[in-house]
Amino acid sequence: MDKQNEIDLPIFDQVNREIVTHDQDQTFWWDLMGRSLATQLKANQYGNEEQLYYLRWFKKWIPYSFGPQPVDGNAYYDSTFTPDGSPIEYSLNWKEKKARQTVRLAIEPCSREAGTAADPLNQLASKSLLEAMAKDVTNIDMVRFNNILAETNVPDEDAERILSKLPPSEPQVLLLIAYDLEQGEILPKAYFNPLLRAIHSGTSTKKVVFDAVRKCNGPHGSYDASLATLDDYLDSRDAVDGPHVFLLGHDCIVDSPASRMKIYVFTHVTTLATALDAFHLGGRISGSTIEGGLEAVRSFWCHRFSLNGSDSDVENREMLPPGSRCLFVYEMRPTQPGQKEPEIEVKMHMPGTWLGETDAEVCQVMSSWFQKHNHPDLAARYQTDMASAYPEIDLNTPGELCHTWVSLTWTQKTGLYMTMYYTPKITQFY
Repeated sequence: MDKQNEIDLPIFDQVNREIVTHDQDQTFWWDLMGRSLATQLKANQYGNEEQLYYLRWFKKWIPYSFGPQPVDGNAYYDSTFTPDGSPIEYSLNWKEKKARQTVRLAIEPCSREAGTAADPLNQLASKSLLEAMAKDVTNIDMVRFNNILAETNVPDEDAERILSKLPPSEPQVLLLIAYDLEQGEILPKAYFNPLLRAIHSGTSTKKVVFDAVRKCNGPHGSYDASLATLDDYLDSRDAVDGPHVFLLGHDCIVDSPASRMKIYVFTHVTTLATALDAFHLGGRISGSTIEGGLEAVRSFWCHRFSLNGSDSDVENREMLPPGSRCLFVYEMRPTQPGQKEPEIEVKMHMPGTWLGETDAEVCQVMSSWFQKHNHPDLAARYQTDMASAYPEIDLNTPGELCHTWVSLTWTQKTGLYMTMYYTPKITQFY
């Protein structure tokens, strides 16, 4: 631990005194993760009562959700969620029109049954966690979660065959749970990996995800128009090297006319033109929000690569190596009968390695961006905050970064909207 980067955390210390656990597994996970969350909450101006609420919630539920601690340096069940195997990913959400940032986290829950005959693919822990947590977090609703789970899970007896066919570069994780910690509330979300179900069924990840989304059509409307638009775009691109569906996400709250279904699509991007094409689905979606998002992508691309946006060839310059990929998230909301226009908003998720070879370089890119967009306080403290939250990580070391992704979009309400994602690299302490 780098004591030089630690900050005083009285609320964290209070929670440590208040909530004492004698479970060695929970103690291990809390000791690895609790201070990092506490540091981020304080650095991002969460009030004392908010810090207390979130840290009490975290200590009660999150360490418990990771199951047995590692033994002799080896994880009880290998997480494939982050590049280094950490079962948790923190993120920081920045909105141009809001003074304060939002701290978030995503986890791959685990249990003692994970990896055994009782649950060979770790399919049980996420549902068990959400069902138990619903007693404390009253906005959790399991109806849509259960509908999607039924469309994406796989039979235990087929686990060995599925894993034998899983490409080595693809994550094995089936389910992730995420939480936004905002305005004294907790927004729970779930993410489903369709690949294992696709292997089991002998079909595509697109079919698995689209079928799951259609199961969520209901009294508040249908996702059919948005699915048809995305489907038309995907079918128009190369089937082998073109975009492919990677992940499905949703908010674990009661269905409403604003209920989101989020489809994550991997796309090859080496030029600004290819990024813009994927963002507006080859011209299939439009409107002020999409136009604002396109301008955001253009502006950040030029910022990152030091380009002049007015140059005639700026869109077609190859700025990334062949084969470079990023994620586009197509967030769909239900449409009403007779409505042919889709309801889609888009986010572009760039790998952290696009922004620099070290975390310090990524920090410089982000800090100068925040400065440019009238957030001088965040610009000044961004790298220092990272060093405090992750004191064991050398931000100047090239290679596997703490920054995993940086996402970008624009909305009328928020202006520019970005999220920076981080792995805490806790496997080095197993």
